[in-house]
Amino acid sequence: MEEKKSKTIQEELNENFTNEYIYNVGLLVHSLAEKFYEENELEGRVYFNDDIFANCLIDILVDIVRLKHFHDIDLVNYIKLISYTASWIIKRKPFQLLENAGEEYIYINEKFALSLLLQAVGFFDSNMKIKEGEEGKLTKNVSAIFYHLKYRNTNPQTLELLLVGIENGKLCQIV
Repeated sequence: MEEKKSKTIQEELNENFTNEYIYNVGLLVHSLAEKFYEENELEGRVYFNDDIFANCLIDILVDIVRLKHFHDIDLVNYIKLISYTASWIIKRKPFQLLENAGEEYIYINEKFALSLLLQAVGFFDSNMKIKEGEEGKLTKNVSAIFYHLKYRNTNPQTLELLLVGIENGKLCQIV
């Protein structure tokens, strides 16, 4: 009986992605994390752990490999990539609190995941317009998503469904 050789994670990733792809995905998420870090003025309260992030990136890519094999596809769409990324950010928690950071930073990884999800659906697009008088509803809905990220099951499938639902909602208008 022929013995099957197990592949290392590195071999698996190299078979499925170019080094350029791996680098670009890592660079994309890392640059979004840096921007989030600066915009939220986290210096002195929170730090971004690159070792945890590296493991997070591996988890994201391994999940994408599994997804590609399961569905027999070559490319994964942006919504799936962001869903897997947000899910692993919440699980691995690359943003780490510094001593005496304050309790308002306890859910900083979930807040970063929220920003990734909202960016994926164009929430921060300068062309996006909010209907007059609907700002309160929008704030309430974003708060509900944040609540979900903090306290509910945040697997990639639920996050993908959330993003698809938001995209579909953009297509509908109550007349």
